[in-house]
Amino acid sequence: MFFQIEFTNIDFKSVIYKRGLFMSNIKTSWSTEHLQMLTQVDNHKIMYDGYEYYWLRKLEDDWERHFILNFEDSKKAFHYLKYNIDKWQKELNIRLETTVRDKSYKELERMLKIQEKTIKTVNSSLPTIEKINIIKLIKEGISAAELSSMLKVKKSIIYRHIRTLKSRGTLCSA
Repeated sequence: MFFQIEFTNIDFKSVIYKRGLFMSNIKTSWSTEHLQMLTQVDNHKIMYDGYEYYWLRKLEDDWERHFILNFEDSKKAFHYLKYNIDKWQKELNIRLETTVRDKSYKELERMLKIQEKTIKTVNSSLPTIEKINIIKLIKEGISAAELSSMLKVKKSIIYRHIRTLKSRGTLCSA
């Protein structure tokens, strides 16, 4: 975005401050790793040069100046620091929540696809031994009890077919 700012009756610091407040609602371009580091208070310090206060941050190995302008008093410097850490923490929480939610949706989709394939296999006209082989391939950790209830056969039949598949060397998943 490009802003045209006129400097009539407004000093430079207030323009930067107002623009900063406007832009604080915009998501930052920090990586998630850097955002996590920015939310840690130990990665920030306020320094005094004898005249004014300035804010430093540590993202990599060295301390860098974080904010262009100096602060007239420590109270204002700490206000900016606390305000920004709070904003970064909120954005980080949203990012992490979104990531977790996206992984959960993908897991739900994966489970649904497994269920669809399993049901199609159960309802197919294949012999029971082939159904067992395909279902064990689709759903690796399935137990004999689950297989017997799905296929509506006794557990002993399931065990017998699994032994047969193993002896032939054709069992896809064991």
